[in-house]
Amino acid sequence: MRTGLILPPQDPNLGPRDLVELACVAEAHGYDAAYFPEAFAWDAFAVMTAVASATSTIELGTAIVTIPVRTPAMTAMGAATVDVVSGGRFTLGLGMGHRRMVTTYHGLTFEPKIKRLGEYVEIVRKIIAREHMQFEGEYLRSVDVQFGGEPARRDTPIYLAALHLDTMRLAGRVADGILPWYATPAYLERCVDELHTSARKAGRDPAEIDVALMIPVWVTDEPELARETARAQMAWYNNFEFYNRMFHAAGFEQEADALQEAWRLIEEDPELKKRWEKSRDEDGSDCGTAPLVSDEMLDSIFVIGDADHCRKRVAAYAELGVTTAFVFPQGIHTTRDAAMESFVGTIEGVAPGPK
Repeated sequence: MRTGLILPPQDPNLGPRDLVELACVAEAHGYDAAYFPEAFAWDAFAVMTAVASATSTIELGTAIVTIPVRTPAMTAMGAATVDVVSGGRFTLGLGMGHRRMVTTYHGLTFEPKIKRLGEYVEIVRKIIAREHMQFEGEYLRSVDVQFGGEPARRDTPIYLAALHLDTMRLAGRVADGILPWYATPAYLERCVDELHTSARKAGRDPAEIDVALMIPVWVTDEPELARETARAQMAWYNNFEFYNRMFHAAGFEQEADALQEAWRLIEEDPELKKRWEKSRDEDGSDCGTAPLVSDEMLDSIFVIGDADHCRKRVAAYAELGVTTAFVFPQGIHTTRDAAMESFVGTIEGVAPGPK
């Protein structure tokens, strides 16, 4: 099993230069990959171009860029650019994102259609392969043009953010890997089964598809405090319907039902709803729902503790079919120095060691 790093996008104290520094730390400590998730701050392609210029061996990628806010052509251009700068080390992670980001921050319509995602992947692949574009789909269109440069590779790998089983099936047909986030071990096993079944039906070897799980990890000597922070974050995520459904399907029916009802009531209170909408990491953003997350539910997602404990927990994911374990450092910090110290501590604490 490979080990990757998710560069933390959530800390407002960190800028692009800090993310580059963290990627360099990961490369020095033997990580196989460093990916960056685009959210409400730094542009993923710009950050990864900077990382590409500062590193030499580590695989780079996005985890993920949100497809409703970019045309397929813009995404293909960004991916090809980073792949050239990195010397062919880039992997493109794509996902639908979520309704709140797309409709509020970007002011666009959110249409989470599997077919649209499939069309998007097809267009991106064709553009990077320098095909003369004549694509007319049900949702997307790209015609009468050809990519004007020479990519480092004409087959840049594409991973899909996958949690819904329909997305797993699509990935089995068209993707080089999957990037699940907030997937419990029980649910992940089901996902891998669907992924592999779909791949075999499409005439593909399932072993060639990377199961790249993003794991929230927090190496700390104050685990109880960290657990309560993580508990609030998990409660916050349960206001997204697809995460709530996943926890329900993973065997946490009681917790998921209680959280769903709590968030239904919060949605009816304008003041509480505003508190949730600010940020998952602001104090009180869970609107009092954190106690509804059980210890068992918390431990199904988060890896929290000393370095030895966290290394063993991460390594155990290989038994579930994970082929790349992406360490996603966690924590809420008040200064840049505190954030860097904590994130570097996590990176070093679970590092696979120099290659």
